[in-house]
Amino acid sequence: MTADAWLSGRRGQALAVAVGVLALALAWFGVVDPVRSWFGDRAVMLEQRQALLQRMHQVAATLPALRAAAKAKPESASALEIMLPGSSDAVAAADLQERIQKMAAAAGASLTAVETLPPAPTGAWHKVSLRISLNAPWPVLMQLVRSIEQSPTRILIDDVHFHSASIVTRPTVLPVQASMVLYGFRPAERGGGS
Repeated sequence: MTADAWLSGRRGQALAVAVGVLALALAWFGVVDPVRSWFGDRAVMLEQRQALLQRMHQVAATLPALRAAAKAKPESASALEIMLPGSSDAVAAADLQERIQKMAAAAGASLTAVETLPPAPTGAWHKVSLRISLNAPWPVLMQLVRSIEQSPTRILIDDVHFHSASIVTRPTVLPVQASMVLYGFRPAERGGGS
């Protein structure tokens, strides 16, 4: 049997079929499948963008009605009603602290630390901020956050940190250490005092 004998006959045919199948598999997995996947991904992206465009058109269509409703609505909630009261930043900070302490007590939590941060003038407003710390179970913390969000005076939450000492199967009953910055705004005096 010569060296070229294995290329002929049944063995040669089997080898040719195997090489052909291998070449088809390489062509499929190396070229056809990636191109097909790329086109599929592009089609999905196009559908998402078209859905987003349609949603944006729907939202834009409601703008004239919203503007008309805003003009027709009486000015019952003026800017002063949602601002912190007080003739100075210190009075506004004290009012903010009192409000937060009442909300925390109503939620079932007590504050472990309260720090008044320096006021920050921002144009026609003064930003009055507090940093609070407390230890409470998760549902109590969420009740406090809900109370703050639903307050008629606009109190905003920033720089939130949660820390729990241990991880267990029922974390809702263990206290979580939380700290956050709460702030509101009060109108600045015309004379520029604080």
